Amino acid sequence: MVRLSLGWGLRALHLIVMPVALSTPVAAAAAAPAVAIVTDVLGKVTGQGPVTILAEIAADARLQVEPGARLVALYLKSGDEYIFSGPSKIQFQVGGPNVLSGAKPQKRASPVGHGENVTIRPVRVTQAAYVMRSGRTAARIKLLSLSGTRTLESPPEFRWQAIEPGMKYRFELTDDAGRSLYDSELESTSLKLPASVALKEGASYTWEVSARTPDNRRYVSAGDFTIATADLRAQAQALRPAPSAPVSDRVAYAAWLDQMELRDEARKYWRALSKERPEDGKLRALAAE
Repeated sequence: MVRLSLGWGLRALHLIVMPVALSTPVAAAAAAPAVAIVTDVLGKVTGQGPVTILAEIAADARLQVEPGARLVALYLKSGDEYIFSGPSKIQFQVGGPNVLSGAKPQKRASPVGHGENVTIRPVRVTQAAYVMRSGRTAARIKLLSLSGTRTLESPPEFRWQAIEPGMKYRFELTDDAGRSLYDSELESTSLKLPASVALKEGASYTWEVSARTPDNRRYVSAGDFTIATADLRAQAQALRPAPSAPVSDRVAYAAWLDQMELRDEARKYWRALSKERPEDGKLRALAAE
């Protein structure tokens, strides 16, 4: 299993991450670890409650797939995917599903779950991280990219939400030692670095955007990010599903991106998947992060 860690270089007093609690009716927080996750669901599927995409399935949990419904579950350890059609009742044992009634599932090796040195883990929903600068009283600017993430973009694009029309923003980029690499004043709400500013693979950076309104209110936010290494970039390319791939493949890939802390890239998939499965609350929450 691949394990990578971020060593953020922060010039901040606090990094605040606020978790969002979402109920998972299939595997309660205090229950046994999940043996599988739901990677697609169409129609009515129930356990102890409604079943959504990315719901965790605990060992010995029982699910019921109603007539006409469809459930796709990915076993986390083996990377095997099972497709169930209703009506069906299933008990999810550690080694694989036991169909209590209904048709046997289709089984296949997930392209992502069976990737070399890849293990899919459950996805947690959290609000975006943000940095609080010491000694400054200011409202926040909502950052739309490059905050608490690795990035595959080269060069990356910095984006933030406008405060009001006609505002001027001050942008500054620093390295993990606090050295200023680039600063600029601009009226747009996005910025790409000039070719003269080269960022290093595997290195961490901090960027800050600030503005002041005509009535002297100050807005400021800062985000931290790391440039993905060549190895991670190559692995992401190798695992990337085709645009026409099944929902379950794209869900598994987005989950892998998320656990590799490629969160901006994962969010692109969550947003596209949420449009395809608009009734799914977990996907909506991930798309809105």
